[in-house]
Amino acid sequence: MSLKETYFGNLGNVKKMNHGAVIIDVTRRGGSVLSPSWDMLKEYKAGKMTWDGYTSRFSREMDNPVCKTEMLRIGELARTKDVYLVCFERVGNCHRFLLVDMIKKLILDDVCRRVNRLVTERPDLVKASYDNIAKELRVEA
Repeated sequence: MSLKETYFGNLGNVKKMNHGAVIIDVTRRGGSVLSPSWDMLKEYKAGKMTWDGYTSRFSREMDNPVCKTEMLRIGELARTKDVYLVCFERVGNCHRFLLVDMIKKLILDDVCRRVNRLVTERPDLVKASYDNIAKELRVEA
């Protein structure tokens, strides 16, 4: 399935078009660990921080085990369902766009770690897989 984003004003349309969608509120008001801190949000809204500064600081705020665990959970859920991250911003810059990219990167990193571990711990399985692929493609591995 997929990981998507939308804003609260569009949620009715999402629910009509996709009855099985999983909706995840990523706002501070909703209590999400994946929301920016109030201090950071206030600074940005007051014009005291650029979008680049916001992006950098938000990435640092999300760089902890609790947030990473939640991102991995959402990424795994998005493998089998349509998942929508929801926030208030209709247009323009919003942390939900950053989160979609962060979750995709985290999932990719996790898959690469698991593949590397498999290559190290079970080279026999990896070799057998390559041999089967090579046989199907009629090339030597």
